Amino acid sequence: MRRAGLILAAAFWLGYLAHASAVMAMEPIAAQLQLLVRRLAAISVGIGLSVVTHFIVMSVDGPLARRALVTAGCTALAWIVFCMANAALFYAWPVGTSAVAPHEAFVMYLLQFAWIFMAFTGAYIALMATMDLQAERERTAIAMAQANQAQLNMLRYQLNPHFLFNTLNAISTLVLDRRNAEAEKMLLRLSRFLRHTVDADAVQKSSLSAEAAMQREYLIIEGTRFGDRLHCHCDLPGDLGDCLVPSLLLQPIVENAIKYAIAPKTGEAHLWLGGRAENGRLILTVEDDGPGLPPSLGARAGVGWRNTRERLATMYGGAAEMRILKGLRGGGVLVELDMPLERGPPLATDRAPAAAAGGGALQPGAQRP
Repeated sequence: MRRAGLILAAAFWLGYLAHASAVMAMEPIAAQLQLLVRRLAAISVGIGLSVVTHFIVMSVDGPLARRALVTAGCTALAWIVFCMANAALFYAWPVGTSAVAPHEAFVMYLLQFAWIFMAFTGAYIALMATMDLQAERERTAIAMAQANQAQLNMLRYQLNPHFLFNTLNAISTLVLDRRNAEAEKMLLRLSRFLRHTVDADAVQKSSLSAEAAMQREYLIIEGTRFGDRLHCHCDLPGDLGDCLVPSLLLQPIVENAIKYAIAPKTGEAHLWLGGRAENGRLILTVEDDGPGLPPSLGARAGVGWRNTRERLATMYGGAAEMRILKGLRGGGVLVELDMPLERGPPLATDRAPAAAAGGGALQPGAQRP
């Protein structure tokens, strides 16, 4: 505002100088030069008054109405002083050379410059209002960005840690059975998985390949609980590996499928992860062959699903959608995450734990027995 006000004052007085010089262009050259010198002196007074007014207004805090009132008062005083300076420069000096008395010239200048100072006052107040509005918009944008970041962090920390207790119980069972090597492997996998969930930035996005590696690691951990009953299938095309998705986006969906579809079954259970690109959209799918959606549980219920919907809405607005459908492979639930297709280089959040060689590592298009 300080810089903008000074620029406005300079533009105002330079414009006045150009206008006044154009009006006197028909006068003889000698008269024009004499008038130009006096006019430059008068404009110097005007610039000085405008600068003083500007810094007085800048020292006033509070609402726009108060600063506008100070602007109007200072400009009115500057108007009077400027008219007195013009009367002295053009009609009182040299003494006795003008047919118009200085006080009559002063009244004439008051009328002549009234609209000019009123226009300057209006322009200056409009400039203050514009700058206030811009500052308010910037504050609102910053507040919204901070609120979105806080909401995304809150949503990420809502991720259900239910699997952690089951995994620790499974590791405890391995230790009691003296299967220490397997227990050690599971601890290492759990440590890598938890480290990634802590390091992942809820606001940033990670590559789909990193997210797929995370889910493979998670499903290997869950495989300790279910053994040969759990069959996982991953069908994520390799050319989608550089697509960007919100970090840990699939985690609550996969965890819901484990909790509500895989765990209740007594026989074999299947889980499918898939993805495809269609018309500039990325569609990720998680499907199970469990009992399906209970009538008592609405499609919008559940912390995991609600968490995912809110994250998509926060990061994409109305450009992303989560759909809950009936499974296409003999019942169960199909969850589709539909979002804009974005590609990019691997980000810092892509440091996903790599599945250990052997031990049933899930590869795209493969099945874990």
